Amino acid sequence: MIFSGNRNSQQRLAVGVSRAALAMGLMFVVGTGTAMAQSAPTENDTVASDSTDIVVNGFRKSVQSSIDAKRRSDFIVDVVTADDIAGLPDVSIAESLARLPGVTSQRTGGQASAINIRGLSQDLVSATLNGREQVATSGNRVIEFDQYPSELINQAAVYKSPLASHIEGGIAGKVELKTVRPLDITTDVKGSFNVRGLYNDRAGQNTDVSEFGYRVSGSIQTKLLNDTLGLALGYSRLYQPNVATRFVQFDFPVPGTNGSPSVDLNGNGRPESRNFGFEGIQFGGQETRDAGIAVVQWEPSDRVHVLIDGYYSRFNSDVNRRGFRVFNTQSGGNQILNPVIVNDALVGGRFINQTGGAVGTELVNQDESRRDELYTIGGNFAYDFTDRVTLAVDVAYSSGSSDFNNAGINLRPYSATSTGLQRTDGVGPIIVDYRLNGTRLPTINQISTNFTDLTAAGGGFLLDGQFLVPQGDRDRLFTVATDLVVSLDESSVFDKLRFGFRYADRRGDRTVTSFNTFGIPGSPREVPASLVTISGFRGAYAAAGLPNFGVVDINGAFNLAFGNSFGSRQPTDQIAFDFTLDQSFRIDETTYAGYGQVDFATVLGGLNFRGNFGLRVINTDQSSTVFFADPLLRDNPATPPPARENRRFVTRGDNFTDFLPSVNAILELSPTDLVRVSYSKQISRPRFQELRASISVNTGADGNTSGGGGNPQLAPFRANQVDFSYEHYFGNSGVFAVGAFYKGLGSYIINGTIPQFNFPANGVTPPPFINSLGQQVPGNPIGSFSSPINGSGGYVYGIEVQFTKSFVELPAPFDGLGVQLNYAYSDSDLNFPSSTSGQPINLPLPGLSRHVFNPIVFYEKNGFGIRGSARHRSGFVSPQIGISELILTSTPETIFDAQISYQFPKNSFLSGLKLLAQANNLSDEPTRTFFGQTAQTGTIQNFGRTFYIGGSFSF
Repeated sequence: MIFSGNRNSQQRLAVGVSRAALAMGLMFVVGTGTAMAQSAPTENDTVASDSTDIVVNGFRKSVQSSIDAKRRSDFIVDVVTADDIAGLPDVSIAESLARLPGVTSQRTGGQASAINIRGLSQDLVSATLNGREQVATSGNRVIEFDQYPSELINQAAVYKSPLASHIEGGIAGKVELKTVRPLDITTDVKGSFNVRGLYNDRAGQNTDVSEFGYRVSGSIQTKLLNDTLGLALGYSRLYQPNVATRFVQFDFPVPGTNGSPSVDLNGNGRPESRNFGFEGIQFGGQETRDAGIAVVQWEPSDRVHVLIDGYYSRFNSDVNRRGFRVFNTQSGGNQILNPVIVNDALVGGRFINQTGGAVGTELVNQDESRRDELYTIGGNFAYDFTDRVTLAVDVAYSSGSSDFNNAGINLRPYSATSTGLQRTDGVGPIIVDYRLNGTRLPTINQISTNFTDLTAAGGGFLLDGQFLVPQGDRDRLFTVATDLVVSLDESSVFDKLRFGFRYADRRGDRTVTSFNTFGIPGSPREVPASLVTISGFRGAYAAAGLPNFGVVDINGAFNLAFGNSFGSRQPTDQIAFDFTLDQSFRIDETTYAGYGQVDFATVLGGLNFRGNFGLRVINTDQSSTVFFADPLLRDNPATPPPARENRRFVTRGDNFTDFLPSVNAILELSPTDLVRVSYSKQISRPRFQELRASISVNTGADGNTSGGGGNPQLAPFRANQVDFSYEHYFGNSGVFAVGAFYKGLGSYIINGTIPQFNFPANGVTPPPFINSLGQQVPGNPIGSFSSPINGSGGYVYGIEVQFTKSFVELPAPFDGLGVQLNYAYSDSDLNFPSSTSGQPINLPLPGLSRHVFNPIVFYEKNGFGIRGSARHRSGFVSPQIGISELILTSTPETIFDAQISYQFPKNSFLSGLKLLAQANNLSDEPTRTFFGQTAQTGTIQNFGRTFYIGGSFSF
């Protein structure tokens, strides 16, 4: 790269690079530094610092910048800033956000990914990058924040009260991420390099995982052409183990349904709910994330401002699910001895499959690899017509994709019989003796099959099936936005008038395909020993009785079955199974939004009074298209398969308009005390999956019709919101804040039934039926339809308390101490029905933890830094993945992290070098879930502790 700055800046760059090279040779360098260029203040940033401001550096400077951003804002917000690229103190953006008041995270693979805000789930959280709405790789609008490496983010904020000028969406809150602006740096060139090695202490238990990984990143910013042109480039790479040791208990069907008998085992007159079975899993593999940013900022005059920025992230997760599974424990064909029953739920006993058709076992070898890719590019042109009038035009395109492999092989035990090899669960005997222990690991006394025997002789596990059903999700968004800002006379109460318009065109696609068979030629087949490795469990999992098991090379098994020419097992659109088409859909969404906003600043009773009010109006046109299997159409036998002549495209949708007012008022009681009050109306759009136009329809013998599917006519979640906050600032070294909020949800999306659904009006003709006269007549066009619906709403309320302080006033050496403490309480009257525990119950709002507490204690002095932190949340309801997605209750969890670092002084030859060591999840805190009552175990999983060591160098 060529720099056209002055000669001194080039010399400084050369010296910086040479020092970096020397530092690399000295030791294991890297990580992320803690200084990143502060984002330029926004137009709303009007509060000046007072005489008690104290200049600090390092993590304390980042804390100080966060306090200052919160203080200056004209709406309710909490901020995490960084003072240098790669400067955020946490491994991921999600972890940093989860330390803010009222914010919690859910762990995926042991690290924070999804964000909950103020007791509301990730479905109600929206995200923007540099002010632009972000697409998702989840296939369901939910932003996965581990796609955004902390090294490339300059500032992260949680907006808790919206402005009319903000993009709609995010009843829970909005997360705004910002990258650097190179013209804001105070030198001609600024850069950083980072390297960090990592070790996970649980990964060694998994045959698919390496314990070691690394993080590397680099960035550079420069100003050229007399500081009118700024360029920034950044790159980050993560290579790490993804590991989880799991015990998964499957759900409990209602007695008399799904193959579960309605039998009373203990004679109390009520039948017990029986679970489907359980599995022990070593899940894991390696993850690789590559991400980069590029920024071009050009301001050739005081009136012209041009900004072009792009972001790219590719996340490859090569992971497998390995272990054993016990199924059909709910079957009425089991002989059950010593049943253990708690509140009408069967949670243990000795299950005997004596003659077949009851409890069975199998090995689990599944490839759950994913390929996620995300990129966004945008250009913003702003022109100052006068000192008081600015027009900005912003154009952006974003694309997100996710490809889920979803493949595996089936190995089940076989027994030699007089008629040849037969599946053992079909002829018996199989014995499983175990007991659930609530939110602790179970006690497994006996499983009669040997999960390490993969030979044909004597009941070994043989290859008898496979599946390859990959799923691809695409999310694309094109936007054009204009904003006009008119500054009024300083003598006016009204400070600025803002007007804007935004057009957005979004499309989401899901495509599910399949290999053309689920069988294995010549099955059952013995797997060669060269493809088998023996694995198992250690520690508490082994003590609980979870057995060792055989691990099979999945690719090798496919090639064994289909020949080496089978290769990478690419599926084909010439699929043999219609169910994949039924799961595929397209969503189209076009929105037009306009807003007007007034900023004001005046004096009220001798006190400064400022804020804004405005209205945002949004028109939404949404539709979904599916390839529907029409019961009235038939394939032509003469057409080569797959003909698909029984299918036709069906498109359904709706159009609606929302009016979203907002008011934010700030009263400055003193130079250090603020009171904020906010009112707004906000929306959150449904998941793509809920909007799908998929329809299934059946006609009964009486002519009545029923069906199920998605609902493209779903309206968004809607809520009226009120916020109050009092804030006291200790100069720029600290803040004490207490706030309260109330969200009245006018509607909430739930699974329900539309009793009078008009099938023909939605493009579907019910199949005919044979009446009592033997005549074929049309089915009733009106019938019941099960789908997501807009149910009645409710409310969520809570309080938040925050205390942040750098104790710079204390005598040395205590002046390096600092704390960040925040606590949040949330509650709601919303609940929804669930029967996964076997009994109809009501569960609270997903994502809501009544109590959230995040303490951080840090010390920085003479270059040394140490930080200890915890993230605690009380129990909450959330989706949990076992065989399929289920809603379970999670127990409280507390995660401890620690970090120690040393920054070489400025007068040292190693100036700019920072060394650090870090430990995450020090107690190896598990996630624990249950069905309805704690006795009905859901999932227990541990992710291990992760240790980092490295350093960073900035110049």
